[in-house]
Amino acid sequence: MESNIILEDNTWLWIVNTLFYLSLYFLIFVISNAIFKFKYRKKGIDVNSELTVKDNAAFSILTVGYYLGVLIIFLGVIQGHSAGYLEDALIISSYSMIGILLLLLASIFNEKVIFIKKFKFYKEIIRDENKGTGFIEAANFIGSALIIYGAITGTTINFFAELEEIGLFLSGCISLIAFWILGQLLLFLFFKIYAKYSPYNVFKQLEEDNEAVGIVYSSIFISISYLYSQAIKGNLESWELMLENIAYYLVLGLILLPVSRFIIDKIILPKSSLTDEIVHQEIPNKGAAIIEAFAYIGSAILISYCI
Repeated sequence: MESNIILEDNTWLWIVNTLFYLSLYFLIFVISNAIFKFKYRKKGIDVNSELTVKDNAAFSILTVGYYLGVLIIFLGVIQGHSAGYLEDALIISSYSMIGILLLLLASIFNEKVIFIKKFKFYKEIIRDENKGTGFIEAANFIGSALIIYGAITGTTINFFAELEEIGLFLSGCISLIAFWILGQLLLFLFFKIYAKYSPYNVFKQLEEDNEAVGIVYSSIFISISYLYSQAIKGNLESWELMLENIAYYLVLGLILLPVSRFIIDKIILPKSSLTDEIVHQEIPNKGAAIIEAFAYIGSAILISYCI
């Protein structure tokens, strides 16, 4: 009888916790949606019109990437022990808002730094409805969210121990921003390496509306972001040890991702070339691009579990 009462109490607690966190997520989702629309309204873009009137698939892909990013950030924030509903609500809301702002900053960094003077995202996504560019922007949101997820999972060094809980929160924000900045710089570096040694001109292919190339580049972006997030995930005990861990993960990724891609290419398409299918055809093979994307993302997940 007593065990039944305990079980019933636990069931109600699970229900209340579930409803609490779901309600909190949808509140954050509503706020993130308003911020998203405001960002593009400042550029003269009507989100509702792009999604429903123009049926702009490229913008839809970008939008889904953003919302997936918001979800990933929320999942990272709710990891760990509960401190009570009120404190949980404050911490989750604060980190989520910081994470959403970093997502939007990553989008600006992607447009203004990585693709500067190459082509304009407004032209490619809004006027040309280029789905390849839409995939890249979506991957940028998802990749940045993975970085934020890794940075906010676990505990950090308290730089302001005298402030106790407030000091721990401020320290967490500092660590989050530091890991985010480092992540953006590393992604920029990896893209430069990829663009330099790629057998085709990435920018030219994207401008020619090659969706397959957009899918492939997006998968590389997500793969590197995932490996970086796994490297920084967990408790921060020493910056030196953490930087060593990051270097270990990313150097392995830089070496093993292309190797894994080559092996999977030869296993799945022994008589064909993924590059030929994606670039050297009148109509680029998006199916081959999806296979290559699987090779990169699947390999990144496999590497993280094998380390």
